[in-house]
Amino acid sequence: MSAPDLLTPLLILASILMPTMAQANDVTITREQVERMEIKVEAVRPAITEPVAVLPGTVVPPMNSRLVATAPFGGTVIQVHVLPGQRVTKGTPLATISSREFLEALSQLAQSEAELQLAEAIAQRKRSLVDKGFQSSTLAAEADAQVAKVRAVIAQLKRTASLNEIIRGDGGNYIIPAPADGTVVEARAMPGDMVPAMSAAVSIDTTDSLWVEAQVPAAIVAQIKLGDRVQVVDGPEGRVVSLGGSLDRLTRSAMLLASLPANSELLPGQMVSLSIQRPAVSGAITVPLRAVALVDNQHGVFVRKDHGFTLVPVALRGKSPIGATITGAIQTDAQVAASGLPQLEQMLAGN
Repeated sequence: MSAPDLLTPLLILASILMPTMAQANDVTITREQVERMEIKVEAVRPAITEPVAVLPGTVVPPMNSRLVATAPFGGTVIQVHVLPGQRVTKGTPLATISSREFLEALSQLAQSEAELQLAEAIAQRKRSLVDKGFQSSTLAAEADAQVAKVRAVIAQLKRTASLNEIIRGDGGNYIIPAPADGTVVEARAMPGDMVPAMSAAVSIDTTDSLWVEAQVPAAIVAQIKLGDRVQVVDGPEGRVVSLGGSLDRLTRSAMLLASLPANSELLPGQMVSLSIQRPAVSGAITVPLRAVALVDNQHGVFVRKDHGFTLVPVALRGKSPIGATITGAIQTDAQVAASGLPQLEQMLAGN
């Protein structure tokens, strides 16, 4: 048989096999079958970011945003004027303390003020005698130094008696004022409690913004940069503001802090899932997480076509509970199956 005669059967065989190969990833299904099998279809979206990891996190107040009103003198709590959650302005009375230490400080101040009057009188008399030539100028200088010493003691006692801008009351009582505008977080001292000097009485948050604290495994630390986007699962978005430069000896992870906007409806101490995201590569798209199938150890999505669906192989760039970022030969206006994937896989296998 000549070469042209051999070529003709081969071309016929190829024309038969090529459509079969092209249809190997196709699932032919009618619109009625799609509705009956409750297969939901969702549109893909161009990806701006892609997930790096989903980490457990704890909501915390921003650094230096939580202030503590302290009791500068030890004593007994007489009254607490605020409750947790209450908004206060700077200077609002927070708690009244009855303090023997404060009473003693006031007594020392009054005694020093009396000593100052005596020292000033002695210095004035000695200066007068020096001017008349009846006494040495050295004695007058010593008297002036004593006046300066007593004045320094009084200045120190006044600063002590006004620590934290406390408001003086009667009989050794003093009132602790709010150090700034904010929201009362916790009243640590209750009426009847004994409080030592400089102990915390009331905590105040001065901002409605929050941070999230998370431990980042060593394997992904290099993939995260300051300013990267984060999102609390089923919650607000934020940005990475800090990433530790060393690993903790026990957890072998680095500390990450991410800022969240005000009025995020989260509370300090709340446990959340934090999705860390980075800028997506060119051509990446976002699909529902449940739209990504694993067929023969290859990720793919079922793209909606006129005849049904076509399984398109993709590379899975990242995933989180809110979606998956993929790359592949998929148009940006395509629609993919977001449910019913087991049924489609069975039909693809011919079952």
